[in-house]
Amino acid sequence: MSSLFDLTGRVAVVIGGTSGLGRAIALGLAQHGAAVVASGRRLEAVLDTAAAIESFGGRTLRVQVDVNFRESIDGLRDSVTGAFGRIDILVNAAGITSKKPTVEVSEEEWCSLTGTNLNGVLRACAVAMPVALSPGAGAGTGGAS
Repeated sequence: MSSLFDLTGRVAVVIGGTSGLGRAIALGLAQHGAAVVASGRRLEAVLDTAAAIESFGGRTLRVQVDVNFRESIDGLRDSVTGAFGRIDILVNAAGITSKKPTVEVSEEEWCSLTGTNLNGVLRACAVAMPVALSPGAGAGTGGAS
């Protein structure tokens, strides 16, 4: 582990951390010493990613989340703070896509896309940031500013 990127003692939450770039970020954070909770909608992917984190000695939890529901994110926050006492790093990697021409995207599909990709980020930040900004938490020393 490079001392230039030592995250020992930090707690990271990666929402959408069970596939693609989110999973790669979650594993990288864990490999650099952070406790990482990689969460997503699919329980089997949550379990698989947690096992991968633990396979090289990382600390994690198994928490399913859906960013379309504030209560789900509240539950994730409560699980993380209950187990680790803090959240230092939040990565919003949850996202969905539509692979069709814009003129073929229905209003319902558009609302689903923005609900996950945009509103989900707002919800996650609104839930996690008060914890990350509390004294003694967040990036650096003494909390984020």
